[in-house]
Amino acid sequence: MRHRIAALSFVLVALIAGGVTIAVASSGSASTKVTKAQAVAYAHAVNLRASDLPGATSLKGAIFGSEAVQYEALKCGLQGRPGIVPVGGGELWLADRAQVGSIVVVAPSDYFAEVEIAGLESRGGRTCLGRALGRALSFERHHKSESSHTVKVTVVPIGKYVVGVHLDIHVLAKLPPIEGVKPEARYINVDAAFFRVGPADIAFFALGATRFPPATEIQLLTLLHSRAETHKL
Repeated sequence: MRHRIAALSFVLVALIAGGVTIAVASSGSASTKVTKAQAVAYAHAVNLRASDLPGATSLKGAIFGSEAVQYEALKCGLQGRPGIVPVGGGELWLADRAQVGSIVVVAPSDYFAEVEIAGLESRGGRTCLGRALGRALSFERHHKSESSHTVKVTVVPIGKYVVGVHLDIHVLAKLPPIEGVKPEARYINVDAAFFRVGPADIAFFALGATRFPPATEIQLLTLLHSRAETHKL
């Protein structure tokens, strides 16, 4: 049997990258919209950097296509409302013992950003996120794409430690049986946290064979929140 595992080194094909998006909506209260240039500059100022995680290196390049699961995960907060259109900004992932990344979602106004976060926090939003993040890794076998699936979803009360964090979710996922891969090596841990500052929703993601250290996650989330407040749109 011939197969190719596309993500054993955790170069993802299905998680959220550190880019910039603007949420497009057709209804709601109107205010002065954030421009693309403002959104891009804000994301560059806020997003994680290699220097934020000792020993980590930046992974760069267009490794995510428009149909990747990160967009499905982002839409979990929209609950049927108009989708999210990427406008550029470049991806940023840090490689250590896990893959760590952040993304900034800039909406036309505070209202739309708040609505999206509320959608993620809802029961339907959490269920949607659990399914989407469970498909974090994919591989090709017999010219057919297969992916991991969700085993368990846990909502983590990390907001007690980081001011402003609305939702922190941990997903234990599992790859289907693969020749030559031990059963215990088929498990993947995905952590995601979300918060809002003004018209921007900020997300943190980590993926690895073991769970990302909570203390380090708190440290990086605190840093992201501080930058988001400092450069608030």
